[in-house]
Amino acid sequence: SLKNYVESNPKVHCGNAGFEDLSFLFKVLSINKVLSIQAHPDKKLAERLHESSPNVYKDPNHKPEMAIALSEKVQAMCGFRPINDIVKHLEAYPELCSIIGEQARRELTGNIPFDQARDVLQNMFQCYLGCSDECVQNELNNLLIRLKTIEHRDELQNLMLSLAEQFPNDAGIFAPLMFNVITCHKGEAIFIDANEPHAYISGELIECMACSDNVVRAGLTPKLKDVDTLVNMLTYKSQSPDIHRGCFVDDYTLRYEPPVADFCVEVIDVPSGCSYEVMDVDSPSIILTLAGAGTLQQEGVCSMDVSFGKAAFCSANTRTTIVTGSEGIQVTRAFTNVFYSDTSKYELGF
Repeated sequence: SLKNYVESNPKVHCGNAGFEDLSFLFKVLSINKVLSIQAHPDKKLAERLHESSPNVYKDPNHKPEMAIALSEKVQAMCGFRPINDIVKHLEAYPELCSIIGEQARRELTGNIPFDQARDVLQNMFQCYLGCSDECVQNELNNLLIRLKTIEHRDELQNLMLSLAEQFPNDAGIFAPLMFNVITCHKGEAIFIDANEPHAYISGELIECMACSDNVVRAGLTPKLKDVDTLVNMLTYKSQSPDIHRGCFVDDYTLRYEPPVADFCVEVIDVPSGCSYEVMDVDSPSIILTLAGAGTLQQEGVCSMDVSFGKAAFCSANTRTTIVTGSEGIQVTRAFTNVFYSDTSKYELGF
């Protein structure tokens, strides 16, 4: 297996980036059904959860992640909306008011001091997730009946109806009223830090994250929900998320460099009839072919023909050349973020 191969000589395969194994997970997702409302713990919380519930939280690592849109439209929920937006939705959707209760509604619609905004949002979210099943079902029925009578529905209303079809009777149907609903177009990316709520709704995307299986879920899922942990772990930042477009490092390579040490992603487009040397890094890399075909050549040691869906592993500090024939190729490469430092900012290559 790849794991055994890396462990056979971690110094050679992993280099000097500070990890003795792959520091990242690399995926391609094609989403036809919304993924669960979830968040991933930071390192300190992950250590505590792993110690107390090792059968549920199977490792002590954090799990920040990044998603890069492959399709023309990727939709996701990410982080809490600005409080003013949530208040507008409380006015437009009395069903949500009934679920969070009168006290939470008054707190949200009042004059909130800056240093109390987090507590107000946390109380609202706790009331929302702690609402009785009977109340949730009644208000969901009221909401869906009302939405179906609207002749010209907006995107938000259509989204809630879609979620109701996918997960009937789930309180998560109300989530778009509280969370930012964002659309990324092809090539655009979002970074989701630890302790931030999110849910991918639709589209095809590259997902790269720190190497961990820790997920805390609360809605739109048949899997285990850990509501108390989720309510207490979130940052409750209330703002629109940033959408990033990467940074070209040369004519062929677009780099997405997040503000974490665990991973970095490149998308490389090489036209037909070309030879392109991929920059070697002091980290293992995984290369996945997204489109086209070509050959990966590694310092005269080996070569590999690749086409759509094929993946290759490259040890640290080895140079790889991409050679194309009559058609070009698009690949994506993930590796430990060797460019990261504690002073890195989101604007640095992201």
